Amino acid sequence: MPVDKQYADFVRSLARSGDGRTFLNSDEDKAVEVLVNLFQISTEEVRIFAGNLCEHVGDKPEYIIALSEFVERGGKLFILLNNYDKKKAEGSNLFKRLAYFKSLGKPIFIKSTPAHPYIVSDKDKKEVHFTVGDRKAFRIETDIVNRTAVCNFNLPEMADETAKFFDSLFKREDATEIDVENLFEDGDK
Repeated sequence: MPVDKQYADFVRSLARSGDGRTFLNSDEDKAVEVLVNLFQISTEEVRIFAGNLCEHVGDKPEYIIALSEFVERGGKLFILLNNYDKKKAEGSNLFKRLAYFKSLGKPIFIKSTPAHPYIVSDKDKKEVHFTVGDRKAFRIETDIVNRTAVCNFNLPEMADETAKFFDSLFKREDATEIDVENLFEDGDK
């Protein structure tokens, strides 16, 4: 169910104005709304730490379009997945698009990791997923089941720290490259 116009306008206004307010976000459709705007305001790089990106948010057409437009504008995309499933990826429209862009030589870097990050102060150590745009905007999902997240479109200190954490995971020895170009051997990209 699409988000209501008032919420969409609120998110768009924060993104476009560079407002540094932190706000909460929950449910799949609202997550897509925030992430689409994050892609739209990002110009250089986006980092995504997620489970598999083949279902839910990563499967939404609006998400795929916003990600694609970001890449087409020359943005670099770094993706780190901790629940990668090759079979699901083969049926994913997002992975077909990523494979297509990789075949064109676009700067897309995708790895798999065994890491399950959490916020240090969380006594339950619940896994988090996150997206960071241009080291200034972020959506940190603190409940990956209910899609509850903390978001901000202009908080460079927090976004930069999150990007540095992502980079440390991305560079680890146990993070392995996912070969999306050869995922679709029939050329169906």
